[in-house]
Amino acid sequence: MIMIDTFVSFDPRSWPLCLHFLSLGIFYKSYILYNTRKETEARKKGDPELIYHTHNHKDETSVGKIQKRVILARLVYGMYDRFRGKPANECQEWWTMVHYHPLPLESILTEDEIKTYARELRKERKHQYFGVFLRNKECPSSVAPDWVVAIRGTEPVALPDLHNDLKIVLEMLHTSSLSRLLEAVIRRLGAEHGYSNVCVTGHSLGAAAGLLVCRRLALKGCPVESHFFNPPFATLESLVRSCGRIMTSVLSEKFMAICVNALEELYEAGNHMRDKVLHAVGDADRRSKALAEFKALAAAKWSPYLYLNEHDLVCSEYLSHFNNTAHKSVDEDWKKWYSPVTEIYRNFLGDPETFHLIPAAVLCTIKKYPVRRVSAHMLWNWMDPDIQYEVNQTKLV
Repeated sequence: MIMIDTFVSFDPRSWPLCLHFLSLGIFYKSYILYNTRKETEARKKGDPELIYHTHNHKDETSVGKIQKRVILARLVYGMYDRFRGKPANECQEWWTMVHYHPLPLESILTEDEIKTYARELRKERKHQYFGVFLRNKECPSSVAPDWVVAIRGTEPVALPDLHNDLKIVLEMLHTSSLSRLLEAVIRRLGAEHGYSNVCVTGHSLGAAAGLLVCRRLALKGCPVESHFFNPPFATLESLVRSCGRIMTSVLSEKFMAICVNALEELYEAGNHMRDKVLHAVGDADRRSKALAEFKALAAAKWSPYLYLNEHDLVCSEYLSHFNNTAHKSVDEDWKKWYSPVTEIYRNFLGDPETFHLIPAAVLCTIKKYPVRRVSAHMLWNWMDPDIQYEVNQTKLV
């Protein structure tokens, strides 16, 4: 009787909202199932025995690039599965099959560093963002790096990950415990084993943290080999542009025109306000510093590998960044090396650190449109040894 009364008293106006949440739940569940299936396929396609002994490619250089890409992707996947609480044998399979073994972070750092970064180490044990791997002597691949630092990306169910994602947008990722500990570990590895023997790789959030730290090291004259899968170019400005592209693809032309015009007016108003703020705070010194860092990075000849998908809204802005069609000098085209929007909130949040504006990179770009748009950001795309992508060495300076 109670159940009947409850059903009868149910407000019919709530049905649309219930159906909305139900559809979101079904979409999320289908996405999880689809992603799980693709990850299983990726594990099979990235079978090291097939990769190491492949004869489907014309030259050893191509085979070497495939081997390195799959090896690094496997190590990052191992970090994902470790955080997800997968059985130990499943996690270990990711790295043992490519002849690597992990080392505890405490074995890398000195006793003083362990004390200095005690808080960060406690957080890392809880969130399990990254691992340090040493190549076994019997590794058959000559391109496999001796030392690899592999960093996982965002897990939607982990609130600290979402918090770090917000820091990426606000260009405040350098304040995270992840970035502080990551830099300490990479610096120690470089000091002990040589920076040329260290490789840093990551996906999504992990790519952003790795790019931030490796950029810092390059500015200090200690560049390390860097391979980043789907690194975010997700500043406030880029998010506005991405929203415009989404609107273009899903809205009717008439309604879209109205919305786009409104966004443009809002954006122009924001630029006007920004210019006033910039004039008020006097940003000449910060601009000069940003340009000097940009040129110093170019002089260091640090050129990270960025694995992109032109249909991935998270990372596709890198293609625009390196598209030097404006035919301006570096000094004139300040958007390539300076992020002015951060001046609006720097007095509230502290000094930002822009890490995505870099002068050179090796762009590995997938151009094929994915079956599902969201899948363009997934790491399993790069596990396929036969995936078709373009490679371009790009320089802005």
